[in-house]
Amino acid sequence: MTNRYERQERERDEMRQAILDAAGLIVAEEGLKRLSIRKIAERIEYSPGIIYHYFAGKEAIIEQLLRQGYLEMVSGLDAVSAMESQPEAIFAQTMRRFIETSLADGVRYRDIMLNESPSVLSHTAVLFSGAASQREALALLIRLLRSFDRLKEKQDDELELTAQVIWSGAFGLILRLTVEKDLPAAQKERLIRHYLETTLIMIKHLE
Repeated sequence: MTNRYERQERERDEMRQAILDAAGLIVAEEGLKRLSIRKIAERIEYSPGIIYHYFAGKEAIIEQLLRQGYLEMVSGLDAVSAMESQPEAIFAQTMRRFIETSLADGVRYRDIMLNESPSVLSHTAVLFSGAASQREALALLIRLLRSFDRLKEKQDDELELTAQVIWSGAFGLILRLTVEKDLPAAQKERLIRHYLETTLIMIKHLE
């Protein structure tokens, strides 16, 4: 009985993941606005009705996609932090990983991050007061800032504001590099490196 239950749960998890994988591909190819239950069903070769056995609707699928992507991103950023010991190197490599990972997502990143629907914003908004308590990526950035000696005693709300401004700068750069996709690789690298260098100078000034 237990084996049958476990098999059913495994099959259910596999179907849920197949639906999410198909949805992710559609978003990457066509954008978030063009995602639909019908398109997902066609991609996995099932009837649209089957999908509703696994998700309440398109919004639930989008929410799960966002959650998965967010957890993967934070996990990747944490991995960088574990490999370095100097605050400057940790900060620069973590932010570089964030920028490069987001650029690899391309149009999908842009569509999701610029989406104004309440369900999407409930996962992507980062500028409200207290955001660090709900956004692990922002909390990680605050931990990085606090690793700089003279920022250790800064108030949480002040560091949160700094983290929000730093994140917004990276976000703007990512969007422009996504839109201006034909820039030479050398120019993209110069821009990313200069963003990191000038941000570190700002952090030093805060110290």
